[in-house]
Amino acid sequence: MQHSLQAQLFLLGRYLLRHCLGARLGVPPARLDIRLNDKGKPALVEGGWQFNLSHSGPLLALAFSPVAAVGVDLESRRLPPDRIARLARRYLAGDEQAWLASSRSPEADFQQLWTVKEAVLKADGGGIAHNLDKVVWQPGEPLARFHKRAYRLYQGHAAGASLTLAVAGETAGLRLLSPADCAPELEITGPQPNLAINP
Repeated sequence: MQHSLQAQLFLLGRYLLRHCLGARLGVPPARLDIRLNDKGKPALVEGGWQFNLSHSGPLLALAFSPVAAVGVDLESRRLPPDRIARLARRYLAGDEQAWLASSRSPEADFQQLWTVKEAVLKADGGGIAHNLDKVVWQPGEPLARFHKRAYRLYQGHAAGASLTLAVAGETAGLRLLSPADCAPELEITGPQPNLAINP
């Protein structure tokens, strides 16, 4: 990773992920066996809890579910209009491109639309690049669809960033956690299993 902050968030995200999951499963964090599943998405080998994480700029988001696939996307970068237009032509459906072209706030709307698509595709686990135009969402709606499967959306903003959580299924409960719910301390002091980067 090129930037020190991004590398630190990467490690912090995996650290918190292990501690939060370990606390819920009653398993020491280092004993959790997390590997890539057949779609290339990190998953617990023994199954059960679903999880996902995202980081952008100085922000980090984690999502957990004991019952449904989850995907979370956080985006803090605001792109210039010419870059938005290029990305829209390449990755978005025609009606989405038209919506953005008529938007009063194309930067914010693009950021929101992009997080919806990425969160849904991360919940699905099948890859992002070739599927962005296949995620169907109407702005303001609480559901998005991908391959006829519904995903319940939870959206928000923090420090200028857009955040979307996608949960497989039409209904889902939500409980927000704080870092205090995950671990008593946030210092990474030893090797973390299954990570290519260690402190």
